[in-house]
Amino acid sequence: MYLYRLFFQHRLIWTVLLALIGIGIMIFYASCNTACTYLRGDIFGIDLKYIGVGYMGLIIILALLKQDDLIRMLVSAGIGVEIFLVSFQLRENIFCPYCLSFGIMVLLMYMINYERSSMRNKWYQKMVYFFGDARIPFFKNQHLPMLFMMLAGYIFVCLSFSGSATPAYAGEETVAPSYGKGAWELIIFTDYFCPPCQSAEKDLGPEIERLLNRGDVKITFVDYPGHKYSALYSKYFLYAAGAGKDHRNAVNARHVLFSLAAQNRIYQEPLLSAALTSKNIALKMIDPKPVYNEWSAMIKRYEIDQTPTCLLRFSSTYTKKYTNSENIRTKLIPELQKRFPTAK
Repeated sequence: MYLYRLFFQHRLIWTVLLALIGIGIMIFYASCNTACTYLRGDIFGIDLKYIGVGYMGLIIILALLKQDDLIRMLVSAGIGVEIFLVSFQLRENIFCPYCLSFGIMVLLMYMINYERSSMRNKWYQKMVYFFGDARIPFFKNQHLPMLFMMLAGYIFVCLSFSGSATPAYAGEETVAPSYGKGAWELIIFTDYFCPPCQSAEKDLGPEIERLLNRGDVKITFVDYPGHKYSALYSKYFLYAAGAGKDHRNAVNARHVLFSLAAQNRIYQEPLLSAALTSKNIALKMIDPKPVYNEWSAMIKRYEIDQTPTCLLRFSSTYTKKYTNSENIRTKLIPELQKRFPTAK
């Protein structure tokens, strides 16, 4: 009991610490390029990461000013928002560890700041006030049930939230860049700026060349738009694909683009174009939007939620999925070498 009272007396300090952890989670999420899950959302066009940082910053200010009641209101509204966001992830069947961790911080702040003046007498009053209450500023002895703040937060985010679980390009329908022919098809989903994809590309590169030289395996490339500059790099891959009659120009362009993305320094079109042409990559200006749309459809159709991912398919009767660079290196490549051995 003594420890509980001691904890309760210092709950504002714990609130500040949890809010700082929440800010750290959002900062790490915004700057980390290694995660290959692509759950995104905004409120009135403002990215949820920035809203999360601002939300936690406001809580810190209220804690420093010792505004317990306002903290309870704000945190309770945050619970309503988190209920909506978690239900969105459940609905899309894709879960963001950063979003869930942030939600846990909100829940912990709600728990340590929980306060209930009384349960009231009637059954409906007990239900309404079960989630706690807070004194309304400027209204003497008037308490607001935190259930109302939760509902307010939920309704607010319902009306203002815009989100997507699948990265999307836009445009008209066409055929994604494919090379080779045959009943067997290897579909490769990668993002130039994804470090695991960069690792997988080094292992897959020689195998792709070998299979394309055989000519009896169809290989389809799908660029996954997980980084803010992925679309730019994808556009120049399509320029390279449009300039070559066979696979060589496009495959060489992929190698160069992965290398440039790993260096993390070229984000302007003139520099990217110059870097490719310096490597003897031919480029032909085309409209990339039709291919973007086909890629988006394939990402959704095959339920791709992380990169790198490869699908090995035989017509419509057999499909096997390989995710992450380790499985591609240790399972997919041996499988390809077994099924399609090099001619002696």
